Order: sequence, then C-alpha cells, then structure tokens
Amino acid sequence: MSRLRTAPKAVLLLAVMAGLSACGSSSTAAPAAETPPAASSPAAAPSSAVATPAESDTSSAPAAGAPACAAGDVEVTLTEQPQRREGDTRMALLHVMNHSDGTCSVAGWPVVTLVNAADEAVEVPTENVAQPGESVPADLSAGGGAFAGIKWTVCDKSDSDCPTGNGFKVGLAADGPQVAATLEGFPAPEQSGITVKSLQVGTLQPSNQGVVAW
Repeated sequence: MSRLRTAPKAVLLLAVMAGLSACGSSSTAAPAAETPPAASSPAAAPSSAVATPAESDTSSAPAAGAPACAAGDVEVTLTEQPQRREGDTRMALLHVMNHSDGTCSVAGWPVVTLVNAADEAVEVPTENVAQPGESVPADLSAGGGAFAGIKWTVCDKSDSDCPTGNGFKVGLAADGPQVAATLEGFPAPEQSGITVKSLQVGTLQPSNQGVVAW
C-alpha cells in the first residue's frame, strides 16, 4: 500500500521539475539580433543644380563702338600754318568733321593725296609718322571733329621732278574713297601752285593740341 501511495508523488515531482526546466531555458534565450538600419542611398543631384560653363556664361561680348566714318560722312579742311614755316618746309592742320546724322569713329592716319586740275592723283613720296604721338581713336558725333597735321617740302614748280597740283583729297582708309579738302592759306587752285616734294602725315587725334607742333 505504501508504494502505491508514493508513486504519484514521484511522478508529480518529475513533472514539476520538467516545467521549471522549460521555464528556465526560455528565460535565458539570447535576444533576437537587431536588424541594422538600411543604408540610406545618396540623394540624386537635381539635374539643373549646376550648369556647365557654356550654359552659365550668358554674358555677351562688349557692344561694338561707333562704326568707322566713311569718306562720304566727313568734310575735310586743310589750313596752312604760316607760323610753322621753316626753310622749305610747310605745315597744315587737317580737320575732319562728321557731317552725317549719326556717330562714327576715326583712327590711324588720314590718306592725303595731291591732285591736279584734272582731278588726277599726283605721285608724291609720302610717309605716315607717329606725330604728335600714337593715334587716339575718336568717336565723332554729328558735327564733331578730329585733327591731324601734315608737313611737306616745297620745290620749284619749274623743276621736272617737282610734283605740282592745285588741291588735296583726303580719305580715311588706304585705297578707299576720298573727298576734296577745303583749302585755307594755300595758293588759289587755278594757279596750280601747290608744290610737294615730299609729304609727312601725322596721326588723327581728338584734339588739335600739339598736332602741328612737330
């Protein structure tokens, strides 16, 4: 009788111990590994965030200056300077005036040509000189003017090698058109008394200061 009464106790004790073992193992289980946060992908750069140099350089070239004066835009006066006479040399002040309605520019050297009564060019040894200095480009508004000096050597018109004419024509570009200059202080055209053995032409300047002081 005593064995039969103790058996259920033993079974019960084993069952209790099994339950405690199960509880212990579940309480000591390693925590589940945390999933690392997903790496964030770099944000795509906006397609228009940075322009290429060609796209970003929208500045335009500097506006061009006034167009060059044409011969038909100007009137020319040559005034002989008696106070500048020295031996066989003579000087004259050349004045170029813009008589067009717009603004135009001049620079460099005027082209000065001796002409005869038939309006033909008379060949004269001619030299461009940097007098009174390098040319200073000038924008001429309507009625505005620029200046240059010319110096020449006179000769005896009876000599066969003495170029003689009765007027001058002036242009603003080599091999370009020319206009007849109004002459002041020169021999009357009908006399054909302008003799030019050799000629020097000074630079165009925006002021007449010093232009005939060489």
